[in-house]
Amino acid sequence: MLGTLLLASAVLGGDLPFPVGEELVYSVSWNGIRVATAIASTSMEIMDGREVLVLRQHTETYAVFKVWPVDDNHETLVDPKTFLPIQYTKNIKEGGYRCHEITTFDFKEKVARYEHQTNGSQKEYPIEADTRDILSFLYFMRSSPLEPNQVLKRQVMADEKLYDLIVTTEEEEEVRLPDYKRKIPSLRMVPEAMFDGLFVRKGKATLWVSRDSRRLLTFAKVHVPLGSVRIKLQKVNGPGDDFWIKEKKDDDD
Repeated sequence: MLGTLLLASAVLGGDLPFPVGEELVYSVSWNGIRVATAIASTSMEIMDGREVLVLRQHTETYAVFKVWPVDDNHETLVDPKTFLPIQYTKNIKEGGYRCHEITTFDFKEKVARYEHQTNGSQKEYPIEADTRDILSFLYFMRSSPLEPNQVLKRQVMADEKLYDLIVTTEEEEEVRLPDYKRKIPSLRMVPEAMFDGLFVRKGKATLWVSRDSRRLLTFAKVHVPLGSVRIKLQKVNGPGDDFWIKEKKDDDD
């Protein structure tokens, strides 16, 4: 779940709305206790002789947090020309739960092919011309200017299903981040997912996205069965000359 909230990016056939090499560092707190760090990154790599944009997100609990250890990895290979996913890999370890699966996207045939890497189970299901996994979708959304009081509807792939994701934008608020002196104007929004016309996980999360050109997730609140999880942007690393890079507090501040 955490991985699905920690990222976002790009425009079709144009420049990416983030610098390649960007790294976003988040803190993850559960019921007010800081329990994990999450890192989202982008890179351009050559795979099978083809240049691809690679989106990665890794969440890992601290060693002292042994109640429910988490080591989640999500990776999407993206065609940089169309910003459509080529392959999505999920490899997660949460408590005693394990899941390692790979989904490949064939937009010519409009089909996604899923394979579980542990038990060998396979599945094919139809997709639309612009279907994305949740990771590439969140990055793709960074190309879209957002204003208060909008309702956006998109289709995403998650858990071997296609969901209609409905995002409602609300008010602009200022978010204070630990590594930046200024408060960050951010748009509050609420995502809801529908499967076969029925709402699922309704009202579980509230997100705040920065109003600058990067449109970063600055803060998120997620209600879970055993309390609440808060995700907050700590700092932005990588190339760039905007305030995200120039106005970070020094480690000694």
